[in-house]
Amino acid sequence: MFYKWAEKQKLAKEKSLIFWWQSKKDPRPNIGDYVAYDLVNRILANKGKQITDKHSHHNKLVSVGSVLHFANTNDCIWGTGLNKKMDDKVNKFRSLDVRAVRGPLTRDYLLKRDIDVPQIYGDPALLLPYFYPRALMENTVKKDYIVINHMNDDMQKYQGHEDKLVTPMQYPGSFIEQIINSKRVISSSLHGVIIAEAYGVPAVFFDSGSGESMFKYEDYYQGTGRTDIPKASSINEALSKTIAPLPDFTPIANKLYQAFPFDLWETQKK
Repeated sequence: MFYKWAEKQKLAKEKSLIFWWQSKKDPRPNIGDYVAYDLVNRILANKGKQITDKHSHHNKLVSVGSVLHFANTNDCIWGTGLNKKMDDKVNKFRSLDVRAVRGPLTRDYLLKRDIDVPQIYGDPALLLPYFYPRALMENTVKKDYIVINHMNDDMQKYQGHEDKLVTPMQYPGSFIEQIINSKRVISSSLHGVIIAEAYGVPAVFFDSGSGESMFKYEDYYQGTGRTDIPKASSINEALSKTIAPLPDFTPIANKLYQAFPFDLWETQKK
């Protein structure tokens, strides 16, 4: 009982220091949201730190996902994106400590609010290959393709492809393993696309009508230097689509890592 209580206390403290979204209805992790916890935790561990070692408790770190509207004044932003399907009035912050944003569309939005934003773009999920190495999970036999749904999708759209369907509601290791062992990813989940591309797997965005704004997809692609989105309105179209060679994500990943706010965890001088 004490162990469970201690774990709950630790989790509550972590949630006050960094932000990640978790559904109140579904206890499973949604990959695009859970990565905000998992990746930050691993990056800090690389420096011998824990989330709870953060010295300032007056602002939190907001990172992976279209979660800018969860930021409060003076919060730290690292790779976060604007969620355009939300009414602008939910963005109540007046100032932010911005280290990186998902793409230039989010940057433009913040600049119009007189918030300084460096030209450092990219979704932090692009760093996952450094922490989940391909070599540990790769098989010799690969599926021709997998299909990743969005958590809000009407699942009838995936009839006939059930054997290729991969849910985003799972932890990173198992999710990444299925991506690595496929030749093509068709995904209505943005992070299905991002994580596939991070591992060099060609990906097509499936416009499934999930209710998500195209803004976040355009923001991500533009942040990686692209304007053409490999997009399809059906699985069959996605299977036949020609995908351009992927850009080199190494410079983007390096800049993102260097922009991580390690200073918020540095020991304060007395």
